[in-house]
Amino acid sequence: MSASLQDQDTATKDWFKQLFQTYRQGLNGHSNHPMAQFRLAAYEQLDATAFPTRRDEDWKYSGAPIARMMDTQFHNVAASNLNEEGLAPFRIPGLEAATFVFVNGNLQEQWTAFDQLPEGVQVIPVATAMEDEEKRAWMESQVGEAGGTAQNTFLPLNRAFAQNGFYIEVAANTQASFPIHFLHLSTASEHAHKSHPQLFVRSRKGSNLSIIESYQAADDAGTYFTNSANWISVEGNAHLHHYQLQLEGLKALQVNNTLVRQDRDSVYSSYRLDLGGKVVRNNLSTTLLNSNTETNYYGVYFGNKQQHIDNQTFIDHAVPHCQSNELYKGILSDYARGVFNGKVMVRQDAQKTNAFQQNSSLVLSPNAIMDAKPQLEIYADDVRCSHGATIGQLDEKSVFYLRSRGIPEAQARQLLQQAFIGEVIEEMPNDAIREWAQGKLAEKFSA
Repeated sequence: MSASLQDQDTATKDWFKQLFQTYRQGLNGHSNHPMAQFRLAAYEQLDATAFPTRRDEDWKYSGAPIARMMDTQFHNVAASNLNEEGLAPFRIPGLEAATFVFVNGNLQEQWTAFDQLPEGVQVIPVATAMEDEEKRAWMESQVGEAGGTAQNTFLPLNRAFAQNGFYIEVAANTQASFPIHFLHLSTASEHAHKSHPQLFVRSRKGSNLSIIESYQAADDAGTYFTNSANWISVEGNAHLHHYQLQLEGLKALQVNNTLVRQDRDSVYSSYRLDLGGKVVRNNLSTTLLNSNTETNYYGVYFGNKQQHIDNQTFIDHAVPHCQSNELYKGILSDYARGVFNGKVMVRQDAQKTNAFQQNSSLVLSPNAIMDAKPQLEIYADDVRCSHGATIGQLDEKSVFYLRSRGIPEAQARQLLQQAFIGEVIEEMPNDAIREWAQGKLAEKFSA
């Protein structure tokens, strides 16, 4: 690491050290609580590692823009005064869900549905779950997972500073009748602020649940940092639908880590929408622990102005008779930059694997950049696997055809872009979310 990078890393570490010491001083004799010890162990891991730079291969394209934003001193701030009328524009119309609302990282209990959960589903604060020996042991086993990205300092950063983490458990054979929605809203504050959303999700055998994370911002939200992390276990014959809908403010940094472990006959389906943020980095990885698992990754990204959106995915096929399906599509215009680095590993014992991966992007401006690196490593000989990436522009013949039918040029281009993205949006099984996502995309097209 160069001297300047090392100095910046040291300054960032010193700031987080100061924040953590303030937290420890406020424990008032509770430093031996399991939650305090959990956070202390994470901070010690954080302190022993460096934040990534562009010299780290897994962070080659995002290390520099993240480092520039991490140079800011992010604070914990209070929630702004907000009434139901102010919150209404950020809700998803028609969505029936148990909703948990956070403003600037602070849980808003007046809008939180602890008493309206689907039958068989429990949602409790991580600090409370830590007091249960069995739950604590399970969570500690999950955080030992590194996922598919090396040098990931943001995972211990999340564990050290998360204040409103939740443990979610779906009882065996529970078919949850409606989703759980975690709505994160950022608003204006005196200081640049930070939050560390955190979920531990335990889908027990034979269960079915949908979880939604939405990240949205008021127009004047300013500069802030969202560092979210999810540890997910999908047990045998369970199915988890996981929506991550990102519409952060235009000065925001978001880093998201999601680590999934799947057991026999389980299905995990990820639906990712990235429309906001100044710098966005997503790390999504799944480990297949037993046969007959199914993993689905669906991602949509649309960057304009000077947005930077980086998707890193990893699927580890270590056992036979499993399948994975991955489709990411994006559009870039103005000076935006997109990154897709997807890796599918098929290990020697993973015979009868069926794996598909495709990343396709439209680059609509000569100043926009897309870096795509689909990777497929196969060490088994009886598999069906394919992967690929395409980067192109709108088909001008199709534009001309629509114009010849009386459609104005701007509308014709928007229709073609919507059709390009629509293949992925249609994979979202929840009607309300799908219609909301289509509407947000339409707003982005016309911006």
